[in-house]
Amino acid sequence: MTVDLNHKSGYVPGQTRPTVSLGEAINTLIDFALVEARRRALKREYLGASVLGDPCARRLAFQYRGERGEPLDGRVLRIFGQGRVLEDLLADWIRNAGFKLHTVAPGTSEQWSFRDGPIEGHIDGIILNGPEIGLPYPLLWEAKSLNDRSWSDLVKHGLQVSKPPYYGQVNLYMRYFGYPACLLSALNKNTAEIYHEVITFDRAEAQRLVDRAVAIARGWMPPRIAAEPVWHCNYCAYRTLCWSSEHCPTSS
Repeated sequence: MTVDLNHKSGYVPGQTRPTVSLGEAINTLIDFALVEARRRALKREYLGASVLGDPCARRLAFQYRGERGEPLDGRVLRIFGQGRVLEDLLADWIRNAGFKLHTVAPGTSEQWSFRDGPIEGHIDGIILNGPEIGLPYPLLWEAKSLNDRSWSDLVKHGLQVSKPPYYGQVNLYMRYFGYPACLLSALNKNTAEIYHEVITFDRAEAQRLVDRAVAIARGWMPPRIAAEPVWHCNYCAYRTLCWSSEHCPTSS
């Protein structure tokens, strides 16, 4: 038996002949649930620390204002979900290696979090102590899972150059939690290789992102990232909205 639940297929239970396989039908249901959950989660009244370092501040402004963007498809959301599972696995490996890593606040099942005006963030963990290998205990811990190409670029260039949003993210965490350093652990999803980097607090970067958040919350609509769409725009949910707007100047 096959069932077609693709929203474009025209399938009506009991009226239209099914046209796809059972596997496709199940995957359609999975993806629909993921997309709906994502849609609900995006209705936020804050700017997340994980996104404030985005090269395009205009995207952040659209998100903060609650503008409707183009939803990510189910496959991409499955990749996100896979990443969260791998990051939990990475935390287990870190603990088993002898590090006293805490990923939830004492007495709760929730991550440590902070809220300051329009900014909110949740840290992956705190390493209180561990093997004497030169780490400045205690320090924050941030986990990432990356595909091979992205991971290799991180190894080659370091976090600040390779992943500016992540660099901004950990500096905001250090600012609000009061730690002078953060250990980044990045897992290669293709090869299971792990890269570690200690990032020390960059006060100027943290302040830049706080100022950006305050300006957006006060109504600032940033200029477009370039005079015409660039590769960064291909992955933006607000691409159509942004480039059809005429009221905003283009960045120089």
